[in-house]
Amino acid sequence: SDKKRDIRTTNISAARAVADVIRTSLGPRGMDKMIQDSKGEVLITNDGATILKQMSVMHPTAKMLVEISKAQDIEAGDGTTSVVVIAGALLEACETLLEKGIHPTTISEGFELALSKSLEILKSISRPVELSDRESLMQCVATALSSKVVSSNSAHFSKIAVDAVLRIIDPKTATNVDLNDVRIVKKLGGTIDDTELVEGLVFASNKAFSGGPQKVQNAKIALIQFSISAPKTDIQNNIVVKDYTQMDRILKEERKYIAEIVKKITASGANVLLIQKSILREGINELAQHFLSKKGVMIVKDIEREDIEFISKTVNAIPIAHIDQLTPEKLGTAELAQEVFLSDESKVLKITGVPKTANTVTILCRGSNQLVIDEADRSLHDALCVVRSLVKNRGLVPGGGAPEIEICQRLAEWADTLTGVNQMIVRAYAEALEVIPYTLSENAGLNPVNIVTELRNRHAKGGKEVGINVKRGNISESMFNDNVIQPALVTQSALSLSTECVRMIMKIDDIVLSMR
Repeated sequence: SDKKRDIRTTNISAARAVADVIRTSLGPRGMDKMIQDSKGEVLITNDGATILKQMSVMHPTAKMLVEISKAQDIEAGDGTTSVVVIAGALLEACETLLEKGIHPTTISEGFELALSKSLEILKSISRPVELSDRESLMQCVATALSSKVVSSNSAHFSKIAVDAVLRIIDPKTATNVDLNDVRIVKKLGGTIDDTELVEGLVFASNKAFSGGPQKVQNAKIALIQFSISAPKTDIQNNIVVKDYTQMDRILKEERKYIAEIVKKITASGANVLLIQKSILREGINELAQHFLSKKGVMIVKDIEREDIEFISKTVNAIPIAHIDQLTPEKLGTAELAQEVFLSDESKVLKITGVPKTANTVTILCRGSNQLVIDEADRSLHDALCVVRSLVKNRGLVPGGGAPEIEICQRLAEWADTLTGVNQMIVRAYAEALEVIPYTLSENAGLNPVNIVTELRNRHAKGGKEVGINVKRGNISESMFNDNVIQPALVTQSALSLSTECVRMIMKIDDIVLSMR
């Protein structure tokens, strides 16, 4: 009926509108988007998932594209723009097929056929990779970073990302990487090149380091979750003091109470104190700081609640909730805790020489302004995800639109062996995949029609690895030789997610608003 056709058309055009917004930011020559939120804060990025997360999308179908981009970010970390662009192209193909009078369910089933064949083809062109081959891993990360704002520093970042992941896993047995074991600490100032990998902990806020020695060797670290300050009453009430003797008594009691806690801390042998942020009262008062620094204990306060698990895993310490539980076996160890001055005179506290069993690392991320630091943080996350997808699925495919054109070519050949309407649907699916090389060349200012035709021609002659070298602005014989490579998992999950999403949109024939 007309109504159902209209609903489908609106759904398709809403989802395609989202895909068109993001298309221009695909590839190394893609444009960046500047996003301003309701508070007036500005964000510059060309990471597909970030752009879509910040956009306020009202249409329910368009929201599905935002969701697949988020899913791609979680699954592979890279290819968040490609997944939406492919979905947009597939929807365009659906529109043409619907106009020819093909039933939506038939289209959906045809796409499922095409997807399983595409994944087979993708497997046949991927090369296996060993995690011990650092060069290949670094090239993979550099390809992923080439489209980011920080692409000029990709060599530095890819080294950090690969080293960080290899440090926290056992390359022989690992099948996944827990990225919570890599902590990125942002510190304003310096340049992106000052970003470094630290095997241990870094505390960057200036307020955190308060009193005590500036360097402690053979640190015994106590991670405490109680306050070292005068006790407060549970409810808000006042104590009225009538004369000086009472006043003195209060102060004496306070000194005595704090001195008692300090004695217990020093008795346990702790010489570095990490204090969790307290909401109700200050974590440590000046009197306690004075006592502890006299005893030569280094103090770090205002540690966030969510960092506790990472810290305890890194230095092998057990968080202590009450002073009576503070015993020597609950302390963590490290070879050195010291305050370090950075290139721009600002300082951070580094705890290094942590136990080898820790399997955690910290990346200290520097940048000249907040926008750059935030984008560097997102790019580092993407870089780590690329290495993680290689750990999950140890296959490499060429970049620069090569896998898409190869799949398109082989699918079209396979479509000729099918009968009936499926032949038409699979061919439409194959043609839709050309959107990736088309958009890559369009964004690079090349002639997309000439480039895509030439690519088809070369692939038909058997050049499986022929792709677009955007930096040189021409077609390259082998993307592997040009070091433009990406994890097979990125392309695999982009194809699966976009096809699933399009099949779901195809099956919707009405939108019902509920009253609740």
